[in-house]
Order: sequence, then structure tokens, then C-alpha cells
Amino acid sequence: MKFYNKNTQGFFGLVAFGVLLYLGVSNISYILKAFSYLVSVIFPFIIGGCMAFIINVPMRFFETKLFSKVKKGKRALSLILAILCIIGVLALISFLILPELANTLYSLASSIPGFVNEIKDFLQNVSDNPLLTKQNLMKIDLDWNKISTELMGFFQTSASNILGSTVSVISSAVQTVVTFLLGTVFAVNALLKKEKLVLQTKKLLYSYLKESYADRIVYIGNMCNQAFSSFLSGQCTEAVILGTIIFISMNILRLPYAMLIAMFIGVTSLIPILGGFIGSTLGAILIFMVSPFKMVIFVIMFVVVQQIEGNLIYPHVVGNSVGLPAIWVLVAVTVGGNLAGVAGMFISIPACSVIYALLRNAANERLRKKGLLEKVQNK
Repeated sequence: MKFYNKNTQGFFGLVAFGVLLYLGVSNISYILKAFSYLVSVIFPFIIGGCMAFIINVPMRFFETKLFSKVKKGKRALSLILAILCIIGVLALISFLILPELANTLYSLASSIPGFVNEIKDFLQNVSDNPLLTKQNLMKIDLDWNKISTELMGFFQTSASNILGSTVSVISSAVQTVVTFLLGTVFAVNALLKKEKLVLQTKKLLYSYLKESYADRIVYIGNMCNQAFSSFLSGQCTEAVILGTIIFISMNILRLPYAMLIAMFIGVTSLIPILGGFIGSTLGAILIFMVSPFKMVIFVIMFVVVQQIEGNLIYPHVVGNSVGLPAIWVLVAVTVGGNLAGVAGMFISIPACSVIYALLRNAANERLRKKGLLEKVQNK
């Protein structure tokens, strides 16, 4: 009788899994360090993958709609046009925001002398009171030798810190530029040869896995690609809708900085659900500098718009684009935000849409095998 057979295979597998789990938990710090090092090594390719995924959304539209009848070079033309469109959108946003931002800063700078004059008047009133000034001066006991020593030490430390910070900033800037360039080159090459990369991936899957497992992974991969692409398109559409509503509402109510605040809220609203609140905070601060009363009006207006947008527009625009019901969009954003912050909000909605579709299909298949599908649907 063989010692290792099908009956003992599960037992040895369970023991091996337990040993590996124990070793992993015991050396979790080393595993995390190794994982962090691995991420730092492949980080340019991660950035490139994200860039490729974003660029692929408009590129696929141009390739299938605009250049569908072009036989040669449509991939390169679509890629160039997609990159130009993204750069154009960023340039348009900058063109609209920067002049408004400059005017806002100029307006704030113009109001600073008024605050300075108020401070000067306050100090003048204090200095005009001889008794108060004399009492305050008598309470002051200064050790000038100690102060001079501490000042010299402070300046020496500050000089060394500034020098170290300058070197660190330059090094970080160079590293960021190199990472961005490597990511861009990787993204362009991946997009130009995306069918070949997909084919190579499928070959690896079907070579080393069972056919049923490989089919399942390919199916889930296609669902993830569709979900994330639809989510990105829906989120951008939602940002445009919210920014437009804010701009129109502020102009109707004659609130200042309408273009700047609407653009900023539109950009920050790319963060699901909560992004608009980030932009509204800056808007409230800017309007407060002009008129506290108008700030109150702005806050009330934003709360009303946000309630309409968050409960009616967003779940239907983004939820329909990823095939996720409105209530689960809210659940996904809440859970994802609590688990991983802003990144969790971005990932949670398309991830939940994939899980939702898989569970729905699996449940329908089980009910169909039991002959209960029509019975459950009719109830």
C-alpha cells in the first residue's frame, strides 16, 4: 500500500498549508519589508499600468468609432488622439482655474492691508496705555546670553536641515520624473501591443492551469476590465454634471468665485461621494473672505445640491455604468472608504460590481439546476 495516495493527499496539503501559515505569521515583518521592496521596484510599471488603463478608455472609443474604417495606423492615431485629449482637458482646466485663482489671490492680498491696519490700531491702543505698558515691561525677565546661544544653535540646525531638505527634494523630484517617464513608455508600449500581451497572458494561464480554472480567470478578468472602464467613464461624467450644477447655482445666487469653485469641486468629485465636500470646504473659505453671509448661502446651496447628486444622480449615473444597484454603490463607497481611504473608494465600486455579477450568476445557475429560478423570480 502506498503511503501517499489520494486519501492522504488532502491531509498533507492541509498540514503544509498550516506550516506555511505559521511561518508567514511568525515572519510577517520580513514579508512586509519584502513586499514593500518589491512594490518600490515595480512601481514605475504599476504607474504605467494605471496610465495605460486610463488612456485606453478614450483610445478604444476612437479606435472603434472614429477610425473603425481605417486599415493601417489606426492604433497609433487613436493613441495619439487619446493622449492629446487628456492633455487638452488638463490644459483647459488649468486655463480656467489659474486666472480665477490668480484673481482670488490678488483679492485676498488686497484685503491683507486692512487686517494689518487693524492690528496696528490694536497695538497702538495698547501702547497708549502707559500703566499697562509699564506693568508688562516689569514682568519681562530676559536672559540674553541664553537667547543668543539658542538662536545660534537654531540657525545652525536650520541651515543643515535646509541643505538636507534641498538635496532630498531634488532627489525626490528626479526620481518622480524618471518614474513618470518609465511609466509613460511602458503605458505606450502596452497599449500598442495590448492584444499580444493578452494573448501571452492567456497562453501562460492555459499552460499551467486547468482549462476550467483558466476560463474562469479570463472571464473574471474581462468583467473587471469592463467594470473599471465603465466606472471611470461614469465618474468623469458625474464630475462634469456636479461642476455644471454648482456653477449654474452659484451664478443664480450671485455668489463669488463661481468658476473657480465649480471647477475645483468638479475635479475633487472624481473621488466618489465625498470628493465634492473637499472642494466645497475651500469654496466656503474663499467666500467667507468676501462675505460670511454669502458663505452661509453657499453652504446651504451645496448641501441641497449634494443631497440631490449623492442620492439621485450619482447612484444612477455611476451605478448604471457598472451595473450595480444604487444602494450597493453607497455600501461599496462606505466600506471601501473605511478600509482603504480614497483608494478604497475608487476600487470598491467596480470591485463590488464584479462580485455582485459573479454572485448573481452563480445564484441563478444554482436555482436553475434546482428548477427554482422561475419560482423565486415570480414571488
